[in-house]
Amino acid sequence: MSTSQRTKTTSERTTPRPSDSLRKAGRAAFVWVVVFEAFHVYWAFGGQFGFGDVPAAEMMSLKVDSLGSLVFAIINCVPWVVGTIVPLALYQDWGRRVPAWMLTWCCWIGALILLVRGVSSWIDTALRGTGLMHNGLTGLTYKQELGLTHPSFYTLCSWSAIDTYFTLGGVLFLIAGIARRRSRRGTAVDPAAMNSVVSHDPA
Repeated sequence: MSTSQRTKTTSERTTPRPSDSLRKAGRAAFVWVVVFEAFHVYWAFGGQFGFGDVPAAEMMSLKVDSLGSLVFAIINCVPWVVGTIVPLALYQDWGRRVPAWMLTWCCWIGALILLVRGVSSWIDTALRGTGLMHNGLTGLTYKQELGLTHPSFYTLCSWSAIDTYFTLGGVLFLIAGIARRRSRRGTAVDPAAMNSVVSHDPA
């Protein structure tokens, strides 16, 4: 057996199965992603629930009429694909083939993006609602952001719910990242044991 084959066999033997906490965290993050993507499909087909009085078509429109817009659309799809695969890899057996550090960092980055998106929007809404900053953190009016000069309470609540969902996703990916990191630390393999496995592996 070649060295590369031995290394692969050793990796499969020594890489532990996901812990219960990691499986739960991965499943929770995956469910969040599925619901997130399902709503976007619903909105893409004209669904209105979740946007309040703002037409969903205005928020979901993406015109691919140039090379630049096509590249942007492709790049925009990457986080969707990665965000779907990573939670699955955390608790599926095939995920053990993916470097643990890569899964951990994907969770950290995903958590950071989602938390910044959700929490900053909360702050923006609070600043507008209290009158401390009439145009919030973005400096844009409601007309510029939502297309409505005076959005209804229902619309504001709908958008706050979306912000909350982003924040929830950030928390879930953060928990998944912590669980992945603890799983790595708790199941570290003794190098001597690994060498023993390789040395006793028949050629």
